[in-house]
Amino acid sequence: MDCITTVDGDIRPEQLGFCQPHEHVYINGTVALDTHPELRLTSFSRALEELRLVRAAGCDAVVDAQPGGAGRDPLVLREASRLSGVTIVASTGYHVPFFYPDDHWLFTSDEDFLADFFASEIETGMFWGGGYRLPDYRTDVRAGVIKAALGEKGVAGRDEALFRAAVRASAATGAAILLHTDKGIGALDAVRILNEAGLPADRLLVCHVDRQATDYGIHEAIAESGAFLEYDTITLFQHHNNAEEILLIDHMITKGHLDRLLLSTDPTADRLKSYGAPVGMEYLLTSFLPLLRAFGVTESMLDRLCRSNPARALTRTR
Repeated sequence: MDCITTVDGDIRPEQLGFCQPHEHVYINGTVALDTHPELRLTSFSRALEELRLVRAAGCDAVVDAQPGGAGRDPLVLREASRLSGVTIVASTGYHVPFFYPDDHWLFTSDEDFLADFFASEIETGMFWGGGYRLPDYRTDVRAGVIKAALGEKGVAGRDEALFRAAVRASAATGAAILLHTDKGIGALDAVRILNEAGLPADRLLVCHVDRQATDYGIHEAIAESGAFLEYDTITLFQHHNNAEEILLIDHMITKGHLDRLLLSTDPTADRLKSYGAPVGMEYLLTSFLPLLRAFGVTESMLDRLCRSNPARALTRTR
């Protein structure tokens, strides 16, 4: 049976509800906190407060996009989900290099080991820790999506080996791949590797494509490949303003790509109300969606953007 795997077990796709498929709830135990203070999402009480705020605004579910070894804590995620009432889908996989020490096990392990490791975190349970050494304590909290990351050169070198491990884990588990990119660079090569492995392009959720919101060519190409596009920087105003984001979404809908789009906020501490920021996870519901409605995006379209599209994207198909 097709399902979505959450930190509290499997649910049917229709149970997901309104979903923001790229958020960050809690980050701790990674060297990145020394160099990127905005990533210090280390307070459980603030994480719970943020989830309660977004739940009160109408959000039913979020994907926590932080993989193991990069600051993820599966036990915290499960407890936060239970106390807040927000369904959380957790990530296995890997992130960009600055989250890890130079000699991290992620960079020295072979593709076979990593593919099995990622798959086991979905089928059996996520490991706790792993920021500095190979973890040995496995929880019974399972991941539901595989995080992968490409740098500014796209699929190349070690990034290709890591990505192939993620693809193999996807093939073994049916879980989708949440692909960090720099404005979509490398996304089409990633689709090619998926296809070569016999997987459909809709197993790929391409992140951060809207960091570039005015040249529509890459957006159209990714959508036409069959992959999902995450417009997940809606509160990241240094990349675009709301008007540019809305025009991008309208263009993609007009071109027939409504069913390929996902909306989220991908926050850091400077964009979370629980950490004192003026905007938070609930901005999508309280501020941005009303602007889309005023622009003429219908309730039926919003339902597809925020409910049926995430459910299709996150469903494990086996």
